[in-house]
Amino acid sequence: MVKAKNTWQLIAIAVCYLAVAIAFLGWVGGGVSALPGISIAQHTYTLGLLALAWWLSSVWVVYRAQAADTLAVKARNALLERSLELSAALVIQVGKDGSIIAIDGTFEEADGLVAADFIGRHFDAFAGVNPDFHKLLIKAARGEQFEASSRIGSRFYRHKFFPEISILGGDTAFECLSADISNENELREQLNLASQVFDSISEAVVIFDRKRVVTYVNQAFTEITLYKSEQVIGTRKRFDIIDQPTFRFHRDLLASLKDKGKWEGEISLRRDNGELYSAMVSVVVLKQRDEVSHYLLLFSDLSNFERTHEELKYLADHDNLTDLPNRRLFLDRLDQAVKRGQRSSTQLAVFFIDLDRFKLVNDTHGHQVGDEILKAVGKRLLSAMRHSDTVARLAGDEFTVITENISDSVEITSIAEKIMGCFKAPFTTAVGELDLSASVGIGVYPEDGEDLTSVLNCADKAMYKAKSGGRNGYYRLAAGQIQHLPSTMFFPSELRLALKRGQMELMYQPLQDLRDGRIIGCEGLLRWNHHCRGVISPLDFMDLSEGAGITGAIGQWALDEACQQMVLWRRQGLDLDYVSINIANSQINDPGYAEMVIDTLERYQLHRSRLMLEVPESVLLANFSRTLELMKKLGVLGVRFCVDEFGSTMADYSYIQEVPADSIKIGHRLVSRVSLGHEDGTLVRALVGIGDIVGKQVIAVGVERPGQEAMLIELGCAVAQGYLYARPLSAKSFTETYCLLDRTGTLNH
Repeated sequence: MVKAKNTWQLIAIAVCYLAVAIAFLGWVGGGVSALPGISIAQHTYTLGLLALAWWLSSVWVVYRAQAADTLAVKARNALLERSLELSAALVIQVGKDGSIIAIDGTFEEADGLVAADFIGRHFDAFAGVNPDFHKLLIKAARGEQFEASSRIGSRFYRHKFFPEISILGGDTAFECLSADISNENELREQLNLASQVFDSISEAVVIFDRKRVVTYVNQAFTEITLYKSEQVIGTRKRFDIIDQPTFRFHRDLLASLKDKGKWEGEISLRRDNGELYSAMVSVVVLKQRDEVSHYLLLFSDLSNFERTHEELKYLADHDNLTDLPNRRLFLDRLDQAVKRGQRSSTQLAVFFIDLDRFKLVNDTHGHQVGDEILKAVGKRLLSAMRHSDTVARLAGDEFTVITENISDSVEITSIAEKIMGCFKAPFTTAVGELDLSASVGIGVYPEDGEDLTSVLNCADKAMYKAKSGGRNGYYRLAAGQIQHLPSTMFFPSELRLALKRGQMELMYQPLQDLRDGRIIGCEGLLRWNHHCRGVISPLDFMDLSEGAGITGAIGQWALDEACQQMVLWRRQGLDLDYVSINIANSQINDPGYAEMVIDTLERYQLHRSRLMLEVPESVLLANFSRTLELMKKLGVLGVRFCVDEFGSTMADYSYIQEVPADSIKIGHRLVSRVSLGHEDGTLVRALVGIGDIVGKQVIAVGVERPGQEAMLIELGCAVAQGYLYARPLSAKSFTETYCLLDRTGTLNH
């Protein structure tokens, strides 16, 4: 059956059917008339021709209608294809067997494949070149209608899948309409990147539209102003953050924006909490097609820069360790003080302070401990001085003090005593308490110099005079004379004369074996019997001796005295294993010292094991390699060695394994504080244990009470020395005391 397309077609078909019916009646019933007065037979052929004409006309009408429809479909398809090309869209038509029927629109896969390479193939052809899109095709083949996004080639598309609906016509399973959204994605990525850039910079960014409504603020704006973004976006908070803007300010700002398209300057802004701060502000006009579209506001918080500038200025003028004024600020303040003294005719004093033997602290305990001491020295000096005085650290272990409006020398001495008082108490550090002294030089304006340089030179010379004079004292030079001497100061010539005059003496203190109570030896302790100052300990003159180069002569005398006395005791029947004497750093460095020791022993025909040389731990660690060399050289010949004050430096005790010493001595500071339950008892126990492990005899020095002796015996200490047994004795007194031994061979105490 032909389907009618319009009214004329219906009429033609009806006439055709009527003519056929009349012809049939005329053929089968001649004489029958369907119409009165008319002969059907006569007109049958005429009506047939008429019907044929109508039928032909209807065929022609149907043909024209179908032709018109075909042209319309072609035109529509052509228009659709053209639209797809212009819109960068794709239509992919997939048949019910999964084959790709058509691909319309620009298409190119990543590997160079184009639409023609996929037409007629199953959509699985996408599996190898575009797995993501292939998964979407599988989903659509199941009859689902959905939207999704994926890449096709280098472009990004938004897809919409339609099951059993043909946009292009034909028998399909589904079609995919894809819109190219690559440009939209790129724009979105660019906007996201711009937002990240704005949020990452330290300057505040504000964007206004042409009506000056805020459309964007970055993270820095929130951090600087304390305004939240929702408080300002969509509002006309243009210059509300400006502190009291004037009419002139607004006028100049708007005029600059109109004429130059920008404005910048430093102004005061206000945070959300009301706090004011300085800011460098820039405003820029943004245009599109020569029309103002937006305003860009940029500003940075200058208070941070100002704070940083002040911090840098402070660091430039202050020592970063002690926080005291440094050399630069010290010189500036001294210059100002001298000028004030000149104007007001007043005096000022400069004190140069140098820490004694501070290098040894650093070498023994490390710079971290040294830094702790330097900071503590700075704090003590600050607390001892007036607020108007300047306490500075010049460099290393050198400090200075400036005091103005000095009245007389009594006041200068009083200040010097305050400075020296800062070093009376030991310094508490990570390795324990450490004693430290200082040498101080004093320069006074205008007596010692009428300008800054002269006063400084005077104080510097005075300080070095203090160093060379024995340390631990303060000095002032005036008219070429030393105005003050510490009680411990001596001249090198006095030491040399002391040897010649026989003022040196060895005192002997016994060493008692704690296991059987026997006196096994003694230590020879050097004393100077000064003609004016009485008995002087080597602690008060050995630094001077070392500096003046006299220690060699004193050491030779002490060795001769000890060896001679040991020989005499042996003849008298005193059963002593050895006598010990202390040696100094200069003797260790003396290349001829070892030979001198052997010569002395041979001269007195004293067995080498009868002599023990004691080396302080601080000296050993400061001159480790040379000390070990001396120990090995003499030790192999039989001379004994002992490490004195073991544990006093709190150094890593593992070094003792390398030291070829026979004994170690635990210093009196540790032993004197030993009591049951005291923390020092644990330390002494550990030191005794170390001695046992490395096979060295442990000697405890400074034993004064029976309780200490009992504690040491419990800890496993082998030998003791101290006032509990005897004070240092002269050779004669030692002999007499030894003879008073009871029948068990122990000293009575």
